[in-house]
Amino acid sequence: ATLTSIFETFAWQRLWWESYGRSQPLRVIVAHDGDTLVGVLPVYVQTEVMLRCSVRLLRFVGSGGDTSPDDLGPILAAGREEEIALVLAEAALRLPGWDVLRLTDMNPACVFTQGLAARARAARLEVVTGQSERISFMTLPPTWDGWLQTLSGDRRYRIKKIRKSLQAAHPSRFFVWDDPATLDEGIDRLVYLHHKRWKSIGQPHGFDSPAYVAFHRALMKACASRDRLRLYALELSGEVVAMYYFYKFRDTVYLMQSGFVPDFSKVKPGQVLLGHIVEHAIGEGHKVLDFLRGDHRYKDELASGERETRFITAFRQTPGAWAFRARRRYLPALKARVLEVVRRF
Repeated sequence: ATLTSIFETFAWQRLWWESYGRSQPLRVIVAHDGDTLVGVLPVYVQTEVMLRCSVRLLRFVGSGGDTSPDDLGPILAAGREEEIALVLAEAALRLPGWDVLRLTDMNPACVFTQGLAARARAARLEVVTGQSERISFMTLPPTWDGWLQTLSGDRRYRIKKIRKSLQAAHPSRFFVWDDPATLDEGIDRLVYLHHKRWKSIGQPHGFDSPAYVAFHRALMKACASRDRLRLYALELSGEVVAMYYFYKFRDTVYLMQSGFVPDFSKVKPGQVLLGHIVEHAIGEGHKVLDFLRGDHRYKDELASGERETRFITAFRQTPGAWAFRARRRYLPALKARVLEVVRRF
């Protein structure tokens, strides 16, 4: 089967559903060729009230709640992706019980993404498509020295200098927290460091709800059991002061969350740790370090390329679809127009 990301794996999908989706109607579309399973599309119906009208949204399992995966889509039989993608797209469009099909965070190159929009238009549905997220990534060369040579002289000097300065100021140790017996301790430390980092600058942060913490704790354990977790840590003078939470999937590592103690900001533990992570990922033979969604300066500085994910929204001729358009499109446009008129006077 063709899996394009960690977010399409059974562990992510199952644990997300158990944490966020249980009270909503689940619709798992499956395609068979005789006795052979050739395609799976996990979706659900989320009901929201807009303008006093119930709006039934058909969404991917994994989208919603307070966690945000990228690269969602169906699982397709290898070698038959285009054929099966169209079968699943048509089945989704025929499903009863939805007003608005709103599938987000899809790979634009995926045949399902392309086929779904075409099939929806052929069914005479109003269709809106666009960018969900802009995502930075770093292409990794075969060696650490090779990566350093891709950087500007100033950037290369700074990476070496901050590592050397930190090591001179504190006894330090970089390691991957992969001991199953102490993994809970590592997760607790990550949550603590993440809160410390973002609360110190008064910005919103992850790990801010019991559901989010419980979901990621279960997910990290499931990923660790299959060697798909990379919980990177930097220890200074016996204290873990910075951590990064990554997924490993095929030839890519994906950055999910991070945190560090602001008290050590002068020696830049987050930047030093990120340098160690790049070196470690190269050593493991990975080809890409994917920063996933979220705009941060360090991502732009390190990235060697960008990609995007796409959304497709399709509307049936129902009161719920009208309410969705009015609430999300017409009312904001009207408000902007009124404000423009007011400013003129």
